[in-house]
Amino acid sequence: MRRLDVVERRGWEIVRLGSDLLAAEVLPGKGGDVLSLQWLGTATELLWQSPWGLRARGAVTTSEHDVARLIEAYPGGWQTVFPNGGDAVTEHGVAWGMHGEAWLTPFDWTPVNGAGGGCGVELRARLVRSPFEIVKRVVLDADRLSVSETITNVGGEPIEAMWSQHPAFGAPLIGPDTLIEATAGTFVVDDRRDTPSGDLALGVRATWPHVPGRGGGTVDLTRIPAPDAGVDRMGYLTDFTRGHAAIRNPRLGLAVEVDWDAATLPHAWYWLEAGGGAGFPWYRSAYVLAIEPATSFPGQGIAAVRANTGTQVVFAPGETRTASVTVTVRELA
Repeated sequence: MRRLDVVERRGWEIVRLGSDLLAAEVLPGKGGDVLSLQWLGTATELLWQSPWGLRARGAVTTSEHDVARLIEAYPGGWQTVFPNGGDAVTEHGVAWGMHGEAWLTPFDWTPVNGAGGGCGVELRARLVRSPFEIVKRVVLDADRLSVSETITNVGGEPIEAMWSQHPAFGAPLIGPDTLIEATAGTFVVDDRRDTPSGDLALGVRATWPHVPGRGGGTVDLTRIPAPDAGVDRMGYLTDFTRGHAAIRNPRLGLAVEVDWDAATLPHAWYWLEAGGGAGFPWYRSAYVLAIEPATSFPGQGIAAVRANTGTQVVFAPGETRTASVTVTVRELA
C-alpha cells in the first residue's frame, strides 16, 4: 500500500511518503531534503539526525559565516550537493557556498506516482547564483527510496560544477557490528583535513578497504569504530566496478544498499564521525557515516577540484544531465 500526506512541523511543510515497509519524509522548502527514512518493521530510523534537528522555519540564516549558516540548516538526512562541494569558493563573480546553493534552495513540488506503483514528489527549482534548473524526483516504492535529479544549464555559457548526493546514516544502523561493503578499487584520504582525531594517513591513496593508519599499520574501512572512539575520517572511494555500497548490521538484522550509475557519479565521498571532531559543530558528540555518490573529489570546493583532480563536470549551454541514487533496505537472513 502506498500513501502520501502533508503535515506541518516547526513552520515547514513536510511531505510524508509510505509503503508497507518504509516511511520517508521530504522537505521541499529547504533543498528537497529527505529528512527521515524509517524501516517500519522495527520502527528503526536509518538516516542520521543532527543534534539540533529541523530548526524552526526562519531560523536558518542567523549567521553570515558560510559554514555556520549551512550547519544551522542541516537537520541530518539526505541532501543534494550542487554546484559546489565542500569549501566555499567564488565563481563567476559570486560566492558559491559550502556544498552549493541547492542545499538551501526552496523547491516547488507536486505528487507523482512511481513506475513500480510507488508514491513520490517531483520538486522544481531555479538556482540564483548559477544558471541551473533542477528537477528532483523522490519516490518510495516498497523497500526502495530513489532520488533522481535532472539538471539543465539554462544560461548561455558553459558552467563547471560539482554534483553529489549526501545521504548520512546513523545509529543503530551504524555501530561496531556494522560492516561496510563497496565495489570501489581505491580509497583516497583527504589531504587537507588534518585533525587530531583523524586515524588515516593524510593524502594517501590505497586499495580499498585497507588504508594506512596515521600512526602506522592499516585501518580496515569495512568496520565502524565505537561511538566514543574519538575518530573522524574524510576520504573518497573511486575506481568503482559499478556504483554500489552496502551497510550491513547483523545485530540489527538489516542491510541498507546504495546503488547509482557510476558512469555519471564515478566517485563516492566517505565521511565518518565517531566521537571525533572537537569544537564546532560536533563537539565530539556526532556518530554518523555518509557514503555520497559524486561526480567529483576532493570535497574542498570546485577550485581545488579543478586544480588537483580535474573531476568537475561541464554543462554546455542548454545541456541537461540526470543522476539517480537508490537506497534499498533489506532484512538479513
